[in-house]
Amino acid sequence: MTTARGRKLIITLAIAALGVFAIRDFIRLGDALPWRTMDEFADFYCAGRAVAAHANPYTYEPLHRCEHEVNVGRSFRASVFRSDPAVAIPAPLPPYDLLPFAALSPWPLPAGRWTTAAAIVVAVALCVGLLAAFGIPILLGAAALALSAGDASLNTAQIVPFALLALVACGLTLARNRDGWAGAFAALTAIEPVVGLPVMLACFCFAPRARLTLVLTAAILGLCAIAAVGPLTVVTYLSAVIPAQTGSEAHFPFQYGLTYVLARLGLSIPAARVAGDLSYILLVALGIVAARRAAIATGRRELLVFFPAVACVIAGPYVHAEELCLAIPGALVLAAASAAGRRALLAGALCILSIPWLLSWGEKQLYLAALLSCVAIVSSLRIALVPAVSIVVSIGLALYFFELHPPSLAVPHLAGTHAYSAGELVQVEWRDYAEARSTSDPLWFAIKIPTWAALATVFVAGLFIRRRLGAPTEPAARKTLPNTLRPSA
Repeated sequence: MTTARGRKLIITLAIAALGVFAIRDFIRLGDALPWRTMDEFADFYCAGRAVAAHANPYTYEPLHRCEHEVNVGRSFRASVFRSDPAVAIPAPLPPYDLLPFAALSPWPLPAGRWTTAAAIVVAVALCVGLLAAFGIPILLGAAALALSAGDASLNTAQIVPFALLALVACGLTLARNRDGWAGAFAALTAIEPVVGLPVMLACFCFAPRARLTLVLTAAILGLCAIAAVGPLTVVTYLSAVIPAQTGSEAHFPFQYGLTYVLARLGLSIPAARVAGDLSYILLVALGIVAARRAAIATGRRELLVFFPAVACVIAGPYVHAEELCLAIPGALVLAAASAAGRRALLAGALCILSIPWLLSWGEKQLYLAALLSCVAIVSSLRIALVPAVSIVVSIGLALYFFELHPPSLAVPHLAGTHAYSAGELVQVEWRDYAEARSTSDPLWFAIKIPTWAALATVFVAGLFIRRRLGAPTEPAARKTLPNTLRPSA
């Protein structure tokens, strides 16, 4: 008992000390602090302004004109717009996602930025709180999401945390047998369509009592989309904007999708896009089929939607770093429901997924925060000393290696060499920009390998998890949820 208490005290002191230094380094980011950058907020703000003015938010104008008006100051983003009069950055969100930005458009941009930042922080905090209802300790949930969902999405003003919150709420209501609410939350995950489609399909298939609210909520979102931009623009978004966006970033070094991988390896962009689409369909289908088995094996009904969310970000035609956090709820639940050996593997995967690798590569001040997340994860999951140290040291060395070779990308200049018409999709210009920013530096590919390996580990662990002896043949709802990490498989 004394030894256990002593070990716990040492771990607590180590985490506290590491936390102090991590916070010190994080504050040293200065102007690069995530709530000061929020790079893509201006793009969403301008798209919202277009919606409020009954203009098309997906064409070169008025987006181009507005973005040059609001991207001012000392930031890197502002310098790009000052130096290149032709540049414009798309806001390829579904039309219903643009309504809140339309509501913010009469506000001064700084006020809208701070409001969005606060909403992102609240969404991530609520995710951590709801995960605690699954028996995931607050420290573990916070460590897994602070950088991956909080810092990464704040840095770019992405709305992924709101889809993540809907996903976690959907899982919680399924676990507590409140399927009507689960259907509504499943539809709300369509804030990010990449996760919305598999979650809605899984919920519709496996939770019959959720179908009515799912369909009604999805219909409301559809009506909101039509109200925002009109039916013709909705059709254009589905038939032209989405394909154009996925094709425009086939060589973009910030991509994680299979289309990027295959294009980077030399496959033609059309073929890489088809392969990316097929991989998404196949993995999501497999994830949905396996979700029921995983839910039965673990007795965790939330996996009915959490596991398809893992599948949706493994390959596909278009995956950004901010979307990778959508796999974390499934990884957390699988880790909490696994025996020691498998839990150690999943702990390693969680540590990797908790780190925004591309962001940490360019911001050395995040190094200690990344290690702090890893230490908190392995300690919360009660990983044995040797594998725990191995995980933290391996990740620390990998990050250190990349930080010794800082990222470098060309900054394109399209003005004078390209001309774009006001009515064409902004993705036409963005394709030229993304292509000009592509790189053959192998480190931009190598830094993504740990994340791909982590996603594969979580997916395979869910596919092959064994049913507990005496477990029911259907995933059961639970009125009270476990509050420990005792292994159950």
